[in-house]
Amino acid sequence: MTKKIMIARTDKIGDLILSISSFYMLRKMYPKATIGILVREYNYGIVKNLPYIDVILKKDDYSEKELIEKIRDFKPDIFVALFSNSFIAKLARKSKASIKIGPYSKISSFFSYNKGVIQKRSNSLKNEAEYNLDLVKHIDPENFSKNYEINTKLYYKEKNTEFVKDFFKKNNIEKYIVIHPFCGGSAKNLKTDEYIDIFNSLKNIKKLHIVISAGPAEIEMAKDMIDKTDMDRISLFDSNDEILNLVALINHANCFMGPSTGPMHIASALKKKMVAIFGIKATQSPTRWGAFNNSNVKYICPEGSVEEDYAIPHFESYDEKDKENIIKYIKTFIDE
Repeated sequence: MTKKIMIARTDKIGDLILSISSFYMLRKMYPKATIGILVREYNYGIVKNLPYIDVILKKDDYSEKELIEKIRDFKPDIFVALFSNSFIAKLARKSKASIKIGPYSKISSFFSYNKGVIQKRSNSLKNEAEYNLDLVKHIDPENFSKNYEINTKLYYKEKNTEFVKDFFKKNNIEKYIVIHPFCGGSAKNLKTDEYIDIFNSLKNIKKLHIVISAGPAEIEMAKDMIDKTDMDRISLFDSNDEILNLVALINHANCFMGPSTGPMHIASALKKKMVAIFGIKATQSPTRWGAFNNSNVKYICPEGSVEEDYAIPHFESYDEKDKENIIKYIKTFIDE
């Protein structure tokens, strides 16, 4: 009988969001098990309220030796690495779990997972969430199929709602779109002046307020963008370093716009109407990193058939037609 399961997902926010359906499926498959999860500090807020997670370990809180001891003390029957590198592979080996599952990729993974799966994720043939679910399914295909259910729900508290309501009141906001114009460098994005042009083009939508979301390192850039726009109804949302305040903000929005990054995946998990900016290179495409379990998405892929240089962080072929489509989709979502 499976009594304890440890899950490791220690990369970025978007990757974690695309793993939530796998966390949920493990609970469905093993309703009486104690489920623990290993995450980074900045992802703790996303998982702390998930009702099917019992124990949370923050990777940043421990040395390697301490973390190995913590995992051994947990005594997992199953260790699931949804993301694997040499460090996670070592944790799996040291966990003493009878079932160690993860993607076979680097050499260390073949010595670490006794129920590994060759996935070749770099081929980007399916969504990252589906790759994660394939690993969970491999533990017990029959149990998985019998209990299969997709759930990406995010949980926040009333204090997060109150924080957002206070922001609405201070800025006189009723109808709004959240736009996250920043990208961590893992995918292409529009240029700053192209976002400003979009802001200006939205000012004729009656009562629509633009709310810009930004991480701590992006606050000054966001302020500069606001200073340069002609749009009067535009505000910067400071989440006060609480990711669930951002979740609550996006959940109440009429729609969301942004590139392939964490806030986009938050909006997708909340099933919000979205305009998402993506490239067509396989490893950055909507096929691999697009919205999961959300059909309310319009993708803008500026390069079309143009051969883009992916060493350049911004799209070279974004044009007036792309902008017109963005505005059209936003207006449609706002009016629905």
